[in-house]
Amino acid sequence: MTSSIPKEIKQSFLAFRNGIVADALRKAGMPYGIIFGLQLPQLSEIARAYEPDRELAEALWADTGVRESRLLAAWLYPPEALSPGRAAEMALGALTREEADILSFRLLRRHPQARAIADMIAAGASTPLQAYAAEALDRNLG
Repeated sequence: MTSSIPKEIKQSFLAFRNGIVADALRKAGMPYGIIFGLQLPQLSEIARAYEPDRELAEALWADTGVRESRLLAAWLYPPEALSPGRAAEMALGALTREEADILSFRLLRRHPQARAIADMIAAGASTPLQAYAAEALDRNLG
């Protein structure tokens, strides 16, 4: 990952910014300092411009203050580069139901050990949001 990629991604977030959606999400109590208001098709479009990359995805996931960074990480994390322990850690660290859903649907269900990861999340869940993350992956394994 080059250091310019996260900056390019943030510029894409700005280009797609939707103030109406961002304001609605803010009013709904989303826990982020910055919300661009992108919708899933826009995040998918941005993701298609980049190769999956563990380092980039980890940097995006670590950006807990920006909603779109956290969501985009699920698109850009190569499942084969994700250890089951890290997968469970990410799910247990989801900040919102939206994150848990996108993480489960875009990344975790594609992991070769998805069932074991779901069990790890369920075993580690100590809050309602963490239990929801386990349920989200279970639903996606259907």
